[in-house]
Amino acid sequence: MDLLDEEAVDLNTQLLQTHLELKKNADVAEPDALQKLRMESFGAATADADRRKRKIDAMDVEARAAQAIASLKEQGTGKQEAVEPPAPAPSKHSHHKTSHNKLLEEAMIPTGALTVGALLLACQQTTAGLLAIYFGAQAGFSLYMKVVLSNAVISEELGIKGIPAGFLVTAIQQIVAFLVLALIVAVLYFTPWRYTPRKLNSFKEFACVILFSFAFALNIGLNNFSLSLLAVSLNMIIRSCLPVVTLILQQMLGPCIPGIAGKVRAMEVTLMVAGVVFAGLATLAKSEASGSGSESKNLVFGVAMCALSDIAAAINLILAAMFGSTLNPPLNPVDTIFWMAVPCGLFLLPASMMFSHPVDWPHFGQITDYEVVQKVMELSPTTMGWVLLSGFIAAGYNVLQYTVVQRLSAGHAAFAGNFNKAATIMLSICMGLEALPGGVWSTVMLLAILGNIGAFTGFSLLKSNDKKAASDTKSEVSQGK
Repeated sequence: MDLLDEEAVDLNTQLLQTHLELKKNADVAEPDALQKLRMESFGAATADADRRKRKIDAMDVEARAAQAIASLKEQGTGKQEAVEPPAPAPSKHSHHKTSHNKLLEEAMIPTGALTVGALLLACQQTTAGLLAIYFGAQAGFSLYMKVVLSNAVISEELGIKGIPAGFLVTAIQQIVAFLVLALIVAVLYFTPWRYTPRKLNSFKEFACVILFSFAFALNIGLNNFSLSLLAVSLNMIIRSCLPVVTLILQQMLGPCIPGIAGKVRAMEVTLMVAGVVFAGLATLAKSEASGSGSESKNLVFGVAMCALSDIAAAINLILAAMFGSTLNPPLNPVDTIFWMAVPCGLFLLPASMMFSHPVDWPHFGQITDYEVVQKVMELSPTTMGWVLLSGFIAAGYNVLQYTVVQRLSAGHAAFAGNFNKAATIMLSICMGLEALPGGVWSTVMLLAILGNIGAFTGFSLLKSNDKKAASDTKSEVSQGK
């Protein structure tokens, strides 16, 4: 037995002892002690794997050397064939450079959409400009959160990447958004552009804001919970039904809350349902081609939770629209966020402290969001700065989202969210950032994306024509007076 074999045996013995110690102390040890033992076990396993790899590499070199010597002996005095050295492994620098270039290419989508939206607004195309800016903001915010939540390197040594703490990150974003708005109001107070948030004048308004905050928190919480029970593809298919859910709830609540239902034509319903079906087909094509549509043990319960998150999201959009149409005076998007941010953050805190969920970190089982953030603060405290910065971005994005809701409608805004996803996928394919799935699913995906974009465009044109007709009628009435 050589030295490497002896070291490997010693390490395996240490791993076995650590495993037995973990089992022995599982019921009595403190969580920190158990985590320390897990980290020691992980370190020993990593060292064992490294030593085994070194032994395999050494054996491989010896085998290649023996093969080269045998070849030379066979050839005698003939030409000696040069033994090609192994190709150098790609450096970390080149990998980071490639990732950086891809990130810049992805950032071109929201940047271009924001630029087009600003130009449309300058040309007095309000609806189209607002939707283009909403598309750019949603794509940009999603890209930022993808980098922060999924790709941020917490510890290269331990292989820990990302911040899988959706509840607590959202709570932090809401609190930071409130602080940002409060700071802006305080600064403007001493200028000619002083702004004072509208006060809540009755218990009814206060109750509506609390319900709005609770619906927002419930939407985030139930969606994250359903992701732990369902495949991502199935979750996205159910979430793509949000426009139809919003339309149905608007019609159901119309008799109780005047002004939120509006007149709905058969063509609008047809286009919205078609858009939802096409969005679901695009998601299905992507998941079937990648083989990500895995079965779930809690399928029915997961589907129910995801469906409830759709209802919560629809209520959130409907209330935002109601704040701008039925309250007197209206509660604008800035005032809405100013009053809802802190209650929403408080609603999310209990789930972030008590709800354990699986994380994509090696040798970590189910932990809470609070424990995730604790570990991030311990290993990479500067990463939390990017989470705080996301609060500033979230404040602007929420203001824009509720502006779209109040200017257009809750159903239109929900439909726009579906369109934004389809348009982002199409642009990514055209720019080479994503590839078609291949086979028949390529055709299905392309047709589904084009169908979704076409349905949304038709729906938006109908709504735009309705607004123009209403404006012309109002102008004629005022002139008649």
